[in-house]
Amino acid sequence: MKKKSIYTCPYCGEKTFNPLTKALAGGIASKGHACPKCNHHAVNGKACAVISAIIYVIALVVVFYIYFIEKEDNTAYIYMATTIILAFIITRLIYAFAFPLIKVVRNDV
Repeated sequence: MKKKSIYTCPYCGEKTFNPLTKALAGGIASKGHACPKCNHHAVNGKACAVISAIIYVIALVVVFYIYFIEKEDNTAYIYMATTIILAFIITRLIYAFAFPLIKVVRNDV
């Protein structure tokens, strides 16, 4: 049995996505990204949604910790902004390289 790539379209089975288009496809609730061959939209699956939710909750806890516990100076705001930016970048990297694409769940696409 041939191993299926994480960049294959769930509709036509062709490897038409690259890491950038897969990262920009978004999560389950998003519109997704269209396959160039079959023009159907594909999104990242439930595992990506769960992991990104965990990462954003951890980032939120870190931001609250910095805001309420640490001393309030200008570097604290830089640390909070850096935490949010890193959470966004890490989730996009997980979207790009971790799990396969699935068919869109939304009916309006």
